[in-house]
Amino acid sequence: MNKKQLIVTSILICLMLLLSIVQGFFNKNFNKVALTNNGINEFKEYNFDKSNYIISLPNEWTVVERMGDNQYINNVLNFTDGNNKLTGSLQIINTNDEIETFAERDSKNQSLKYSKLEIMPYKYKSNIGVLSTYETTIRNGYDFKNQCYYLQFEKGKIVKILFNVKEKNYKENIKSVFNSIVSSVELS
Repeated sequence: MNKKQLIVTSILICLMLLLSIVQGFFNKNFNKVALTNNGINEFKEYNFDKSNYIISLPNEWTVVERMGDNQYINNVLNFTDGNNKLTGSLQIINTNDEIETFAERDSKNQSLKYSKLEIMPYKYKSNIGVLSTYETTIRNGYDFKNQCYYLQFEKGKIVKILFNVKEKNYKENIKSVFNSIVSSVELS
């Protein structure tokens, strides 16, 4: 390699390093902007399922916890934003099914008519699972975009986190909010 090639290669390597460092700052700031844009300023931790799990939800949201209503669902944490644009729930489900099998069956066995169902692997930070997205319409004319995350932290239990957003209020950056919430779920 001659001297010119060595200099050009060195410059390219330096630029790639600089780009990767700047990208890290950009991603962090983009997430903060997306949260603020969706009216979220801070998060509050919630313990659920006999304090076996922890999740952080926006402080501005209303959260109600209740016990599961059958032998398959341990705990339910229902939440809604202050404007009723977004609702959701978190459930701990007892099942020995594989997470992919359960996610597919659960998505297809819902009581509402759905369309545009997509089931795909999900990975964000340390959480790995399955993401199911679909659209629903209810009687009074509201259309919803739904995202349901299935995570498995321990054998025999699946954490299901469902977000329902009115279609007219859906913004692409809401996925940053969902990712922040889903990535906060952990065993305590």
